[in-house]
This record gives sequence, structure tokens and C-alpha cells, in this order.
Amino acid sequence: MYVDIHTHLTHEKFSADLQQTIERAQAAGLGAIVVNGLEPRSNREVLQMAKRWDIIKPALGIYPVDAVCHQLPKDNPLEVLCFDVDEEIAFIESEAKAGHIAAIGECGLDGYWLEIDTFPEQERVFEALVQIAINHHLPVIIHTRKLEIRSAEILRHLGAEFVNFHCYGGKVKNALRWAHDDGWWFSIPANARRNDAFAKMLTELPIEKILTETDAPYQSPQKGLRNEPANVIGTIKFLAEVRGWSVDEARDRVWSNFHSLMNCCS
Repeated sequence: MYVDIHTHLTHEKFSADLQQTIERAQAAGLGAIVVNGLEPRSNREVLQMAKRWDIIKPALGIYPVDAVCHQLPKDNPLEVLCFDVDEEIAFIESEAKAGHIAAIGECGLDGYWLEIDTFPEQERVFEALVQIAINHHLPVIIHTRKLEIRSAEILRHLGAEFVNFHCYGGKVKNALRWAHDDGWWFSIPANARRNDAFAKMLTELPIEKILTETDAPYQSPQKGLRNEPANVIGTIKFLAEVRGWSVDEARDRVWSNFHSLMNCCS
């Protein structure tokens, strides 16, 4: 089976054809779609989706920008609604304790959209969510932009073993080192054919640490078009090409990697 370990089917761009999008993914051979929440609204929508479709595996998280919603300047270019962050952390922990979720995510650190004065609060929320993942034997799916090394320091300090870096944009040499030394996973988006760093990661990462994602509706293989989970099959074909494998072998290896991460403590 194919897998999309990081997607945002709660995005408004799927509001008109969510059912059809999921059906296309199933028809393409996907066995799992991990839908990641970002804040209270999407977290609850993810839970509802998982109740409706077995293929949906719910991940609840707090996106770094949302984590510091109370510190954002009035001219912030992103549309962010304020909420009680600690209350949402408690909600995520309660859902983890109840066994309702498959992973913690999306969470992490961001130094692209956010200024240095937000870093302490970003780290506080990130650490709290990683600790929930550790306490409840769940993998954590992380966003880290311009703060990759700091994210790794925090993960290592907390002892997080079952970590997937989604759409990793840092130095490839660090990804290779962390995959080898720390055993962390890296999910490659559907636009890998037109991104040299993602292509290099598909070629050089330990094969057991490679996963596929879409980050849909973003990171489309075709610029300007909406991405969707079915597009992971293109990444698997590319992986097969760069490794000299059959598509079936590439697909099966990534599917096995997915189970190694998601069933981390079972």
C-alpha cells in the first residue's frame, strides 16, 4: 500500500470534493492518510474525518505560528485565530490518553514566519507536545523551518525516538546524520522531482527512514495545482528510479517504514 503521512484535508480547498479526494486516494492504492491538525478547529475536524473514513489516521497538533497566536503583530500576514493554547495542549493529551489518535502533529518550530521574541513560547509548546507523544507511545510529526538544529536539540534532550520530519528544508547533511545517528524518519513531498534537496534525500537517506507525504494542498508535483494524497504514487515512482528498484519494491519498503514509525511502541 501507499501512504501519505502528512496532509491537510481540513483545508478549505478540499471542502467541495473531500469525498472524491479520498476515493481517488483509495483507488490509487493508498492504505493510510495521516491528516494533521494545526489548531482547535482543524484538530476536531481531523477527529471527525477519522470516524467517517477508516483510511484516515488522525494526528493532532499545534502549528508553531498558532502556538504563539497571542504574540503575533497586528500586521502579521497569516490569518491566525487566537485560542487558549494550554487548553488545547490538555485536549490533545486527553485524546492521546483515550487512544483516539495515531500521532502528535503537526508541531515544531518556525524561524521563517516568526521573530526571535516568539522562540521561547514556541519551544514551550513544542516540548509539551513532544512529551505527550513520548508519554503515550505515539510518534511525533514535526515542522521545523530555519530552526532545524534547535528542533533536533530539543528532541534529543527529551529522548524522542519516533520522530518524522515533514517536508524537511534544512541542510541535507543534517538529515542524513540524524537519520543514521538518531533513527529519525523524513517524509518526502510529492514535488521531489523538481526539488534537488528532496531528490538527494530520496537517493541518500537510509531506506528504512524514508516516508512519503503530500502536505496537501501544498507542495504539488505540478506547480500551481492543488496537491492531494493520491500524488504520493509519483514520489514512489521517483524513489524506484533513483534506487534502481521496481515500483512495487519502493512502495512496499515505504509502507513497512510507515508501520515501523506508527507502531513504535506496540
